[in-house]
Amino acid sequence: MNRKLFTIIAFAENKPGVAYRIADLFLKRKINIESLTVSETEKTGISRFTITVKTDDSTLEKLVKQLYRIIEVTKVYEREDYQIIAREIAFVKVSTKNPEQRRQAEDLAEVFAAKVIYVDKDSLTLQISGKEEQIQSLIQLLKPLGIKELVRSGRIAIDKRQPDSNLYQPAVVSDTVSSIEVSAIKRMQLLSQETDGCISLAQGVPGFATPDHIKQAAKQAIDQGLADKYTTGYGIEPLRQAIVDKLARKNGLKRTINEVIVTHGAIEGLMATFMALFNPQDQIVVLSPDYASHVTQVTIARHGGKPVFVPLKETDQGWLLDNDRLLGAISAQTKAILVCNPSNPLGKVYTREELEQIVAVADKYNLFIISDEMYEDFVFDQSQYISIASLPGAEQRTISVFGVSKSYAMTGWRIGYLSAPRRIVQQIFKIHDSLTTCPTAVSQYAALAAITGDQSAVGQFRQAFLRNRQIVMDMVDKTEHLSLTPPQGAYYAFPKIVPDTDDYYLAIELIKHAGVAVVPGSAFGAGGAGHIRISFGGESKILKQGMQRLIDYLEQKF
Repeated sequence: MNRKLFTIIAFAENKPGVAYRIADLFLKRKINIESLTVSETEKTGISRFTITVKTDDSTLEKLVKQLYRIIEVTKVYEREDYQIIAREIAFVKVSTKNPEQRRQAEDLAEVFAAKVIYVDKDSLTLQISGKEEQIQSLIQLLKPLGIKELVRSGRIAIDKRQPDSNLYQPAVVSDTVSSIEVSAIKRMQLLSQETDGCISLAQGVPGFATPDHIKQAAKQAIDQGLADKYTTGYGIEPLRQAIVDKLARKNGLKRTINEVIVTHGAIEGLMATFMALFNPQDQIVVLSPDYASHVTQVTIARHGGKPVFVPLKETDQGWLLDNDRLLGAISAQTKAILVCNPSNPLGKVYTREELEQIVAVADKYNLFIISDEMYEDFVFDQSQYISIASLPGAEQRTISVFGVSKSYAMTGWRIGYLSAPRRIVQQIFKIHDSLTTCPTAVSQYAALAAITGDQSAVGQFRQAFLRNRQIVMDMVDKTEHLSLTPPQGAYYAFPKIVPDTDDYYLAIELIKHAGVAVVPGSAFGAGGAGHIRISFGGESKILKQGMQRLIDYLEQKF
């Protein structure tokens, strides 16, 4: 039996017993009502009932027919979650016996966009409107402070298509944007910044300064007047030629200067790619857990459509591609496969065999491959990094995205680049041009110096990350409450929490009670729940302190 969550919206006359009859109908069929709300409508004498139930299609059809037989019901229609805008409103009175508790409640209110609507000498009253799971998360986090009163509305839903309604629509943001939340990475980072003395192992920023020869090249470009004006939208020609040479030398890709776009960071290159490729009905398969911003970008590009996740298998040997799962996810609507290699957040480096399996599936079903290769320079032990576009059958269907942010400690310079067949590049450029006009001029000259200049800093960074990885692994070995296989690349560890626990609540608790920030694994899509992401890209001394706080808290908690 395939049970799904449905929202039934019924318009009924304001007569006694209607709510009872509706509830009794579900009771007789032994179906639990997840929530039921009643609201007024503009039409006098008519109420609107919003009923949320979990059932199957056949039972739902029978329920709708029987609702029509209740004489007071004038109109009924049912919707699945993707067809409605669903929200809940809650009021929470929280105990604040001292300034520290009040600050904690106010911090949580800010993170969850809740309003402080009343302040008493020993309590705060918060109002929050949002998704049910968001409200539930806030309530759980407020419980340790003490909840004096809690009032929840239950699900309030409205059909996106507004059937049988000609009501004036107020000016609001798009449904797609309203459904997107700020990433958990940013939430944790912001919350850590507001917590005195908190050590952040959340955001993936390398703990190094940009090498001097790169900064000097930028200064020289400014002095020579090269940074004053727009450049060509594709990027300055010397940089594009340097990228072509690098792709051939390092990645095994034979691209021309017309098959390269310099972008405003790799993230803009990915956004332009998604927008250029996808119609709303198209699907993209994402190998997960995967970088959280990929998911948000896909949702925007597909006008609210979510990616199709294919979870990797977590084994004692690390995270492995399951080719049967990949094949099972392909449908007539599938247009592309997204792979992040080396992986953020997993630290996985895909083997040649795994990449060949991805190419074979893409070739069989005529799919694009979108490959995020930001961490190409950071691969450890015996792992071998391979650009998927270099494999037979992949070059003409692959969009490869790179950047200088991680390799050269240039996250603030915002330069990335992509390469693809010219027919695809020409289409991506239309979006890129509309988004940015051109990449930042001075940063392009800095990137040119990075790619063509002394590469010794990259090797030094890699050795530093290798030492930091060992710090994480040694610390994890001190507790039974984290399980981790050695990361093969990038600078992230993705340990599993033992015993199973809610990773999101744990991440908030770590900030509040241990003074260390990590990212909950659930932020990275299917397969991520029950894990945390630890960035070991920063300074070793700070990393040790943060890991010690993490381990101490886990030992105390469990």
